[in-house]
Order: sequence, then structure tokens, then C-alpha cells
Amino acid sequence: MKLDGEFLTAYNILQDLYRYNQKKVNFKEALEFVEFISMRLIDSGNDILVSVGTTYRKWKVGIANGIAKSQNHTKLTNAVAESLNNQLKAIIKSAYGYHNFERFRNRALLIITYGKPR
Repeated sequence: MKLDGEFLTAYNILQDLYRYNQKKVNFKEALEFVEFISMRLIDSGNDILVSVGTTYRKWKVGIANGIAKSQNHTKLTNAVAESLNNQLKAIIKSAYGYHNFERFRNRALLIITYGKPR
């Protein structure tokens, strides 16, 4: 790594990202950190790193949301919504026999609320 300064710069920035992701930070601090990282990447001079830095700057709010943690120090994710969406897709796939939408809706609500019957 010491033979190529650009590679060392990229490696150090990556390590900073890994270490920072372990910290308990709020959204504002995460946004400042993403801006700092994007500036380091842009100032590196390497075309690839500059491209990554501009992408970080463009998506800094989304990246900061991914790094930031809530007040009880947990990450905010859409895992619950994705799980429900996956369950609904499975129900829809197996529900081709339903001709009545109300019956289908009731079954979907029952399975999501109480789990799939065995």
C-alpha cells in the first residue's frame, strides 16, 4: 500500500468509514461525516475516487440515514416493511383461487397478524 499513495488514501478512507459506522451518532453528525469523506475523496485527485466522492456528495442524505442511529442507538431500517411486503407477495402467489377480494384481504390480515397456519 505504501508504494501507491492513491491506494493508501482510498484504504484509509474506507477504514474511517468502518470505524465511524461503529459509533453511536445522530443524523447531523453523520451528515457532516459524509460531507467530510466526500471532500477527502474529491481532493484525492484520482479519477475513480473523485467519481465516488461526487456520488457520496449527491447521495449524502441517504448515506447519512444509513450511518445514523436513533435515540436508543439502533439503526433505522425498513426491515419491517420489507418483511410484510414479502409475506404479502407469498400470499398473493398462493391466492390465485380467491375470487372474492374481501376473503383474500381477510386471509392476508390473519396471516400477517397471527402467522401462517400450519
